[in-house]
Amino acid sequence: MSWFNSSKKNESVMSKLSNKVFEKSVLCAETLKPDLEKKFGKGSKEYHSKYIPVLLEFMYFFLQLTDRYAFAQLGDERRNKLCDELVPLVIDDTARTLCTLYGWPTNLKEGIKRDFCSNYNNAQMDYGSCKELLLDPKDDTRIWEKIESGAKSKSMVGQLTDNLSQIIEGKISIDALFPILIWGVVIESLKKKEIQTLVYEASKEIK
Repeated sequence: MSWFNSSKKNESVMSKLSNKVFEKSVLCAETLKPDLEKKFGKGSKEYHSKYIPVLLEFMYFFLQLTDRYAFAQLGDERRNKLCDELVPLVIDDTARTLCTLYGWPTNLKEGIKRDFCSNYNNAQMDYGSCKELLLDPKDDTRIWEKIESGAKSKSMVGQLTDNLSQIIEGKISIDALFPILIWGVVIESLKKKEIQTLVYEASKEIK
């Protein structure tokens, strides 16, 4: 079964934006899938306990990016209105999709939505504290500072990398290749500027 919903001719632009956030998140999470399968076993319970939080972390990241694009294009008031419509839609779509794909009972949907909302709000504060999307490692928080004091990265992609590392390994990764992998998939996903375009178009639907 596909992660992605089939497109609908009557689909609103806001729904398309929600689907795009989900799509970008899935495509990024899929790049980590081979390593997760190797570490935890393909299709295993432990694999799914890692893969789903990885997917959701990418979603928190892309939602914060969408928030920033909306602020830059629309200003504070209309950004807030757009996000007030978008975020519940993303949360609902994600919960429904996960329940469908994993065959989970529908009564789990509300719990998934509550957890998503709580984690999203925390992620918004953390990612929102970053002034830069990406920083040269020499200008960002050093790994030893993160390990010793729990200091956070000053960049969004840096925080994303650390959060993913914590999910997968339970600690900050010292593997120099892991940040490069995350930087690469994120930058590649942003090249077409699809989210920016949809933000502008979706803003026309806001009353």
